[in-house]
Amino acid sequence: ARMQNESNLQVTFSKRRDGVFKKATELSTFCGADVVVVVFSPSKKPYSCGHPSVESIMNRFLGENPSTDTAAPNPIVIAQQNANTDEINMKLNRLEISLVRQKI
Repeated sequence: ARMQNESNLQVTFSKRRDGVFKKATELSTFCGADVVVVVFSPSKKPYSCGHPSVESIMNRFLGENPSTDTAAPNPIVIAQQNANTDEINMKLNRLEISLVRQKI
């Protein structure tokens, strides 16, 4: 059954996402496999992990040639950067709240 508590849902998602990404990295490292994992959080934010890179594997999967225009932003890379920034900001906010509570 789906978790009803949004806070618990997000924490569980983050832990499981990290576990899946770790397993994907191990699969790539130990077996030499090219791996990409893309997941969307309950809040619809994309997260991805890929070895050697998400872009190269997605291009191969989709049958496209790698882009020769390296200046063009890749939407998958931009989404990953935004997701990472959001996650770092969330962790920073938790740390700040924790420090404020410790001062009280």
